Amino acid sequence: MAERQRKRPKRTPPDAPAAPVFRVGEDRYKALVEQLPVGVYRTTLDGMIIEANAVLARMLGHKRPQALFNCNVKDFYVRGEDRSRLLEKLSSKPTSFQEFELRRVDGRRFWVRNYCRGVKGPDGSIHHLDGILVDITDRKTADRKLELARRKLQMTNEKLENLSLTDHLTGLHNRRGFFTFGLQQMKFAKRLKEDNYLVFLDIDYLKEVNDLHGHAVGDQLLQGVATILKSTLRESDVIGRIGGDEFAVLAMRSKGLGERALLARIEEGVQAFRMKKFKNLRLSVSMGLVRVDPQKYQQLDDFLAHADFLMYQQKRSKERQGNLT
Repeated sequence: MAERQRKRPKRTPPDAPAAPVFRVGEDRYKALVEQLPVGVYRTTLDGMIIEANAVLARMLGHKRPQALFNCNVKDFYVRGEDRSRLLEKLSSKPTSFQEFELRRVDGRRFWVRNYCRGVKGPDGSIHHLDGILVDITDRKTADRKLELARRKLQMTNEKLENLSLTDHLTGLHNRRGFFTFGLQQMKFAKRLKEDNYLVFLDIDYLKEVNDLHGHAVGDQLLQGVATILKSTLRESDVIGRIGGDEFAVLAMRSKGLGERALLARIEEGVQAFRMKKFKNLRLSVSMGLVRVDPQKYQQLDDFLAHADFLMYQQKRSKERQGNLT
């Protein structure tokens, strides 16, 4: 049997080139970074950009990533405190998520969401920052438009609510507004254990004024009485025009002003207004006043009906005395 020949390993000639070494992992990472639809960056702690992808370059207004390597991220922040806040968060947490505005090289602003990670060195301190930026300008614009629309709707609703509670001629509460705020006043008085005065007021001769001088003059009288009530009473008192020539007042009881003094002040104000504006017109008011005890359960319109009855009695008394002929 012939002896089997042993296979000898092939020797590489000394002048043959060495086989190339491919860093497959690094190349795949760079390709992945370039294909991401977000901006990818690495910066030093003081803000110098040392790595960036093409998307980030375009976001910031440059054509190539290399153009960013001489830039500091601080130059792109609209508000410098956003950068300070980022570093403060990374001092206690490994990652930070923020939304803020950046400024392109051409001055245009855009919103981003920043996902950032602090990478520490051997000494345990942050060596550089890695992160990605997502452009959220469209979402922010939509949110801003939605917020503006919400505010506009709120303002419209408030205007409509005010219109529904306000008498357009006098600026006082209308009947609905008087009852709405009057009930709140009664609840407040109940907590304070204080009484209220409810005054029902009717303008005498208003029909005569409208017939002889026109409704424009009658409207001036209504506005004048409204002004008198607002200047005579406190801002916290509830005043309303609840009918054509009828007004109602719900006033918290004052230690320095009794019920007779309250009615007298209103009457004096009306006469002073007449002498100043309408000397040739007959103008007066009839009033009825009731004490409202908020501790007793009773509807506000019950008190109003009682005050209306007392006002009517005063008006009839004036007629019998010849003051309302």
